Amino acid sequence: MIICTHVILYINDICNVSADGKFVLFADDTNIFVAADSIVEVHRIANQVLGAVCKYMEVNLLHINVKKCCYMYFSPTQRGKNDISSDLNTLNLSINSKIINRVSQTKFLGVTIDDKLSWKPHINTLNKKLRSICGRIYRIKNSLPESLYKQIYHSLFESHLSYAISVWGGSSRNQLKALFTTQKKCIRIVFGDFEEYKNKFRTSARTRQINRQTLGTEFYAKESTKPLFTKHELLAVENLYRHRSIMEMFKTIKSHVPVSLFYLFKLSSRKDNLLITPAPSDQFIYKSARLWNEFRTTSTLTFTSRISAVKNALRNSLLSAQSRYGSDWNDLNFTEF
Repeated sequence: MIICTHVILYINDICNVSADGKFVLFADDTNIFVAADSIVEVHRIANQVLGAVCKYMEVNLLHINVKKCCYMYFSPTQRGKNDISSDLNTLNLSINSKIINRVSQTKFLGVTIDDKLSWKPHINTLNKKLRSICGRIYRIKNSLPESLYKQIYHSLFESHLSYAISVWGGSSRNQLKALFTTQKKCIRIVFGDFEEYKNKFRTSARTRQINRQTLGTEFYAKESTKPLFTKHELLAVENLYRHRSIMEMFKTIKSHVPVSLFYLFKLSSRKDNLLITPAPSDQFIYKSARLWNEFRTTSTLTFTSRISAVKNALRNSLLSAQSRYGSDWNDLNFTEF
């Protein structure tokens, strides 16, 4: 904590060095966003901002490690990829005449961001981590009492799955499919028929029971996870996203914090406690507002309701919708309230 405080004292006013860039600070991790009408102009402005940053660092006797610096170019246009690549190859950013490495993806506060904002790299990275966690849970499960299973799932698996999910969780269902598959695998390991699950790995005839040496359709059939989700009141990844998005939006409107985000939401003047949704997009403002309006059609909650009341009602509504339509998963389990 002391180190972090010292760092903040050193660079807290770095945001004042230039009005051409938007600074986002987290301890000693400084991110600068620059926007312009053309690829050439944005590089010119960015280099000016970096020049001002260099002077600030020099005056304050600080040093920038260029090897740890990188930049990413986001293209808002639909111009041909060849044109963009050609321009990017002739332009660069530098600090003290040292070229900064341009990347197509980078990690920002634990989330992998790519230059297309597709969230595919983050989802792939997260899925690898979750699969590794499944392996760890598999190895330790027999050493733990059953009363701790749910706690282990939430602390070791769901905590990683839900981290910053309101940012990337609005991706298409096809993109989230791999995460849901891994989540179901973890559910089977933790709450399912563990002996049957282990038996799936015994493909050698010598390790299997005499009457079960033939690997038929039964062997390849997986235990249905929907009843397990229902029994233990667990939300699937898409419903975790809907729950987190609505709650973050609700807390922002109720507390007016952060202010910059609060003013992006528009309350309806004709219908109390509904939001005016902006033009359809992948942005949090649109998706969270749309989800809240859909949830309000099944609830009497308002923006004056207690946060705990909204949280419980929303979770119960999602769990109820998730358990409908039989023991097999249905697309409506992830869209209804």
